[in-house]
Amino acid sequence: MTERAIPSGSVAGRKTPSFTAETVPTALQNAHHTTVWAELVVESGVVTFVGEDPPLQCRIDGPGRETIVPNQKHHVEPEPGAVFHVQFYDQPATDKTDE
Repeated sequence: MTERAIPSGSVAGRKTPSFTAETVPTALQNAHHTTVWAELVVESGVVTFVGEDPPLQCRIDGPGRETIVPNQKHHVEPEPGAVFHVQFYDQPATDKTDE
């Protein structure tokens, strides 16, 4: 089973604007994946996070968060009145020396 926690040392990077059930992009409601660690941040209301593989379904009540694992297909199902955004995380650069 994949660990569902943002790795230690990760740094908050870009984030999406806040969305509602009326403004959420269609792409977020269809199966997709991220290439980096992220969090679904529910500011208010309720959003269901649905993992495609492995199967997972979580109801997130705002304020609340759900970790998004890189390269795992998922989608969101916001209920009317929900407000949420996605926070992406950057991994710290590794210091590589050839000495």
